[in-house]
Order: sequence, then structure tokens, then C-alpha cells
Amino acid sequence: MNFVDPELRSLLNAWAASPDLRERAEAHNMEFEERLDRPRLNFFERSLEEPCVDYNDLRCQFSDFVTTYIEVSAPHIPLTFGNDNSSASMGPMSPEQKLLRLENITPYLASDGLTLATIEQSVASTDPAVSAVLENFMVQWNRDRDNRPTFAAFKDQLLSEIDDGAWPHKLRDRLGLAHYDVSGGPLSVALMEYTVGEVMEEAERSPDIAFPFCVPTFLDSTPNSQFFPTPKELPAGCPMALLEIWSDEELIAEVLHSRLTYRPHHIVKLGEITENAPEVDFRTLRNNHLESLQLAAIREDFGEEL
Repeated sequence: MNFVDPELRSLLNAWAASPDLRERAEAHNMEFEERLDRPRLNFFERSLEEPCVDYNDLRCQFSDFVTTYIEVSAPHIPLTFGNDNSSASMGPMSPEQKLLRLENITPYLASDGLTLATIEQSVASTDPAVSAVLENFMVQWNRDRDNRPTFAAFKDQLLSEIDDGAWPHKLRDRLGLAHYDVSGGPLSVALMEYTVGEVMEEAERSPDIAFPFCVPTFLDSTPNSQFFPTPKELPAGCPMALLEIWSDEELIAEVLHSRLTYRPHHIVKLGEITENAPEVDFRTLRNNHLESLQLAAIREDFGEEL
């Protein structure tokens, strides 16, 4: 990925030379990106409100860009799914394919004055009055959610994690959800399951969605050292796990898709995250993931070690 503006290229070089490993990783995500169409990248450059004085300024304006154009509220559609993102769009997908997403529902429960136990009881109940608690919660949850792109993985690659007794932690770690930490207390999570077809059906009702499924790029979320773009030879994204991997066979596919309105039947499991991910050397995580991507894509020249 190359900026047109030489000043931005210089700032990105400085960012990539940061002594902070996580800041350097954020810059690498921009440098390694291979899927952005020039119109989309040009729009990003033009959107910067004022000249950046250093890479921290660029980082802040990058975050502002994502807040303005990606993390949008209804009825707006993120730029992720527009015509200028064709290079990142996914190829044909079977409508029957099942997708999974681990949702942190802690803030939504709190805003409704509910507990995880109350929702669990409502899910299991056949009493209409008790079941209505879940239905009402889902209505409010959908109202509170914004339209930002949704990261999801394929169910058939996560079967062992789903069946594990510690599935909330196993999925958190495998999907690289570093922000699902428990420094503020346990997190209530819901495992959501739905089909590609359901996403496509809802997307068809919005004329502004050109591509409902895309490969994640660095422009689809705020600067994030846990993100890692994939080589153009791979058909999907690959989340960087919170655990060391040692083979390309341990990679899993990840997609971005447009908003899906959640229904009660989409919740297949409820649980809690009570422990943080194991402490692992970040450089090792990043470099092992890079090597696995290179092997999977047969691309020794992709990226560089941290």
C-alpha cells in the first residue's frame, strides 16, 4: 500500500520505525495492505482535515476517519461495502454456510437493567411472559447497535472451541479478541450463529451495499495492533490469535459483512469471560502469524517481521 502524498509516506515510515512494538504493528498493517482500490485510498487521503505534523497526528486522524465513515449509525452504510472497495470484496459464497460471532453483551444488559442469568432463563423458558424478556432485549440491542462492519468466522473451523467447556475463552483467544479483557470485571458474551444467506437477504434491501461480504482491510477499523491484513492470494482475512500458532493449518478464515438484525434464534450459547488471555510475547505472536500467512499464500515476500 502506498500513499500518493509524499508527506504521508514519510509519516508512515516514521510510524513503522516506532520503538513501541504495537505502534509499529499498526503501521505495518497499513504497509502490508494489498487489497485497497486506489479510489478508496485516495478518499482517505483527501479526508484528512489538516496536515499531519507527526505520525501520532496521522493515527488520530485515521481514527477520526473510521469513526466518521466506517462506524456509522443507521441508515448510513460503511464505505467498506461500497463500490470503491471491489478489490476487497469476497467471491461467491454459499448461502447455507454458517457464520459465528462472539458478542460482548455486557453493556447492553446493563443498559436494560438485566443480568446474564435473566437472559439464560428467558432463552430456556417456554412461558410466553418469560420468553418476552429475550425478545424485548433483542429489539433494544438492535436499536443500540451501530452499522459498523461485522467480523465473523466460519462455524466449521471452530467446532472444537464451541464444544469446549471453556468455550468463551477458547473463542476469544482463537479469534484474537484482545479487547475482550476482564480488567473491569467478567464479560457476558453471546455466541451468535447465522447463515451467509441471512446476511445477503438483508443486504439486498439496501441499494447502497455493493458488496455485503469483504476481506478486512486496515481501513475498516481504528488502528489495531491485533489486526493483520492477508496477502491478496488468500480468499479471506485471518484473525491473529491470542495464542502462538506454528503452522498455516492453524489459521482460520475471517470475513467482514454488512449489518444483520439479530433474532432470538441467533443466540446459540451464553456464557462469561472471567479470565484474561494467557501472557504471550507479542513479537512472537505477530511473527508466527506472518510466517503462517506466507506459507498459506506461498508468498515469502509478504510483509516483514516485527
